Amino acid sequence: MKKAFLGGLLALATALGAPAGALAQDYPSKTIKIISPSAPGGPTDVSARIIADRLAQVLKVPVIVENKPGGTGALAFDLIAKSPPDGYTLTVGFVAGMVFHPILNNKLPFDAQKDFTPVTQITFSGNMLVVHPSVPATNVKEFVAYVKAQPRPPSYGSWGNASGGHLAGEFIKTLTGIDMLHVPYRSTSALAIDMAGGHMLLGVLDTTNTMAQAKAGRLRPLAVTGPSRSKGLPEVPTMIEQGVNFSAGIWTGIFGPANMPKPIVDKLNLEIGKILREPETREKFLSATGDYPAPTTPAEFDKIIRDDFTLWRRIITENKITL
Repeated sequence: MKKAFLGGLLALATALGAPAGALAQDYPSKTIKIISPSAPGGPTDVSARIIADRLAQVLKVPVIVENKPGGTGALAFDLIAKSPPDGYTLTVGFVAGMVFHPILNNKLPFDAQKDFTPVTQITFSGNMLVVHPSVPATNVKEFVAYVKAQPRPPSYGSWGNASGGHLAGEFIKTLTGIDMLHVPYRSTSALAIDMAGGHMLLGVLDTTNTMAQAKAGRLRPLAVTGPSRSKGLPEVPTMIEQGVNFSAGIWTGIFGPANMPKPIVDKLNLEIGKILREPETREKFLSATGDYPAPTTPAEFDKIIRDDFTLWRRIITENKITL
């Protein structure tokens, strides 16, 4: 026991005193775990698994995905925040869980601006303003007229409180002067199914579910809420193109705990960036998320996150949005 304890201390001392280059050279030497903050099968989870499969081949160590859904990602992110910053425990973060939710909920067990290390952005896109085909609207102008003509505010669905859909819906209300009542669903797929069945006529959906339902004629997408058209549904114009200044996009990205050694962060950024630029990977992402990957440097991703905190804190405050 004493010998093992002394050996552990020696190993720790060696690691702490290791030169930066040696850290990157020796990393990785064991299994890397990517914590998925969503249930199996969703776009975030699929993104994690696409990256994990190729990263295992490139780094020549097992890379596994473990699902920890719940709390708009809070369960997974809290686990990451409390993990050793050695590069062996990562997560796929998303803007709702790492920006919207922390702004709206000051009781989270982690500090979203201090407890994580951004490694690289994975995707950058927008959501979709969608209606059931029975709604007589084919563009944003007609959508606004339809909502205003209702005797009382109609309901719109999103995939949960503080989700990207929820914040987009509230921002649309402010930008267009309409009033709608938010109905949170448990998931994007649950909302898509209810909308396709005509039980919810208006909603903000992710691109993946919108593509599947729109191509089957069960839903009609009216606009992209982000800065550019979706590669998966290029015929759908942005809100900006239709005269509504909604330019904020949504992102996903790879994160580790705070204080990860820079050589390890740089190595992960380099290898994951290469993977995300591979033609086969790009096509997988197009199929799974409706858009191609958009990798960045750690510094670029960090700035995107900081800018989003500034933007969405203002939007949430000005519009008195609460959970």
